[in-house]
Amino acid sequence: MIQAVFFDLDGTLLDESKRIPSSARAAILSAREKGISFYFATARSPRLGETLGWQEGDFALFDGGVYSNGGCMDIRGEREFTFIDPMAVQCCLEEVKKYPGVHLSLHMPGDGYAFNFPVAREMEAGWGLKNARIQDIEETDQNSIAKILIFYNHLTDAVDALPGGLWEDLRRLCAPFARIYLTDQGRTIQVTGLDAGKKNAIERIRRRMKWEMDQVAVFGDDINDLEMISFYPNSIAMGNGDPAVRKAAAFVTGDNQGDGIARGIAWLMEK
Repeated sequence: MIQAVFFDLDGTLLDESKRIPSSARAAILSAREKGISFYFATARSPRLGETLGWQEGDFALFDGGVYSNGGCMDIRGEREFTFIDPMAVQCCLEEVKKYPGVHLSLHMPGDGYAFNFPVAREMEAGWGLKNARIQDIEETDQNSIAKILIFYNHLTDAVDALPGGLWEDLRRLCAPFARIYLTDQGRTIQVTGLDAGKKNAIERIRRRMKWEMDQVAVFGDDINDLEMISFYPNSIAMGNGDPAVRKAAAFVTGDNQGDGIARGIAWLMEK
């Protein structure tokens, strides 16, 4: 029997307006009554209240979560971080300098950020920067970076794919020191520590909770979900997901705009 379900957020649990559909919320609440635990596994930093406007009722749906592509793990309010090798951090900083207009952000514990460009006012809402701790990128402790994002514009308004040469160079130079993902149809490069990754963080939670692998289910849609989708036998890809993710999943449900989550949970309940 399924004991725990892990959801990616953007493109999976969240619809295009960044809300949890009512059908998904109802399905989660019903399954919780049967003793199933729910977690999220997201690339987002631990500021969902600021970035998504989540209230107590939203957080109450979950028993914890995985943030920053596994760079941060939360179990009932206790957080653990996995940091990026400083050599990979320096590599990213140096390579991005070669591409004018490409932006980079460093994410740290304690709501800390650093950017290689002036922070614009229009970033405050989408990034949840109100009350965030923004540091000078030249003075940042490179030993305490949980996630790096590389993007155009302000990330949320990026429309162009990043330069292919940047992606290839980062993959070649940094792969020995970090996990590197090209997501959002090539518009975002995400970097985390080698020991991070959604699958690794979920595995740490699973072992701590003493669940068997077939008692865990995962939902995802993008390339940074592929590892966990490929690893767990109870894996559900969204209908709007990347083709590689859909191919690797045990079950392909509807899209994130409709009742895809509810249909996926119903499939799990029938197992």
